[in-house]
Amino acid sequence: MLKLLNNPKSDNTRNILNADLFVSNLHNTLKAFGFNPKVTYEVYRSITVYHITWNDDKIYDDILELKKEIALSLEINVSELVMNKVKDNEIFIKVDNMKKDILCLKEVLEDYKVDNDFKVVLGLDEYDKLVTFDFDKEKSLLVTGVSGTGKTNLFNDIIMNILINYSNVKVVILDSQGINYNLYNDVCEVVNKEEDIIVKINLLRREFEDRVKNNTRDKMVVFIDEIYEILKLDNSVKDDINYLLEVGSTMGIYLVVSTDSVLEDDTYDLFNKDNVSKISFYLTSRGEYNMFLGKAIRDNLGKDGMYLDNDKNLIRMSTPMVEDDEIERVCRYIKDNK
Repeated sequence: MLKLLNNPKSDNTRNILNADLFVSNLHNTLKAFGFNPKVTYEVYRSITVYHITWNDDKIYDDILELKKEIALSLEINVSELVMNKVKDNEIFIKVDNMKKDILCLKEVLEDYKVDNDFKVVLGLDEYDKLVTFDFDKEKSLLVTGVSGTGKTNLFNDIIMNILINYSNVKVVILDSQGINYNLYNDVCEVVNKEEDIIVKINLLRREFEDRVKNNTRDKMVVFIDEIYEILKLDNSVKDDINYLLEVGSTMGIYLVVSTDSVLEDDTYDLFNKDNVSKISFYLTSRGEYNMFLGKAIRDNLGKDGMYLDNDKNLIRMSTPMVEDDEIERVCRYIKDNK
């Protein structure tokens, strides 16, 4: 089905030209302050990494004193500059690229080799390596971020991964807004009305209990978008969701749940879990990142997300943009070939 997806249009030429210019700037600046530098770079989709070494009597503290001049050479603010020490005479600097091409779903799925594990591709890390989510290992996924930062697109990314690579997995989408996932109506179970969503969550817990009795483990992924809207209507579903987050995966029921904030008590209680993987898009305060991820985030994320896996590895990643026409083509193909 990959042929049904849009073709990528990435071109890093502009970023490579910028890197050539900035290497020259860095070399000339450091030379002017008595360094004998060697400057190299690696250009990735989102960032460029500059490696600086020098063979003279200068030490790391000497180059630290040139933060303002180095930032000027790279055309960034001093506050954005982080010089990472490798040795007394070696550092590297990561700089966000000025030009960032849109990442396409076809790009990441072409590079991913499906195996026996139940994995989906979330996107690419800063070094253009695939970031995957293993449902069998990670169990469930909690997602937060203010409106418009990428939660719906991430849901589309995961749903399309499943539809394309795992025909035996049932997808259930609970969308209280009723507008984001209707393109999947013919191939997934999409529930829009808030009252129906509450009933469905209750039924999912009952289904789990039936699966235990019958020893059934058919895989099902349940997406719950903007859970805070449901909690406002009926707080009792929190117990059912907590229960399924804790044990649902033992019988093949996996949850992907999103909210736009964890500041409300009910959502905080639900999202404050140590044994569940998490993704955070842009939040309005550093304190909220810390509440959700347990780690301080100082990066300007833009449209990127921070993925915290069960092993507590924190990865900045770009998720592929999923277009409506791709969803339509894939869903039509699945419907026509049932």
